[in-house]
Amino acid sequence: MNSLIKQYINKININNINDFALKNNIILDKNELNIIYDVVKNHHEKILNDDQDIFDYVKENISSDNYEKIIQLLNEYKEKFKGYLW
Repeated sequence: MNSLIKQYINKININNINDFALKNNIILDKNELNIIYDVVKNHHEKILNDDQDIFDYVKENISSDNYEKIIQLLNEYKEKFKGYLW
């Protein structure tokens, strides 16, 4: 399964991240968008493994409102796809 996730992540660009955020009522400024893009592209395994360090990094670098929305969205998708992730 990890190879499928890596293939998908490799195709994602910053506009995909922004479009997905906007679709989910998350308005990221340029700095926040770059942070989320970097985390998704380079640290997706840490996200899937609930690595607290990566969540702390994001929390420190984006607005608290956006952080809460992102965590809620992440939890919804992890629940929805849990049978496919592990």
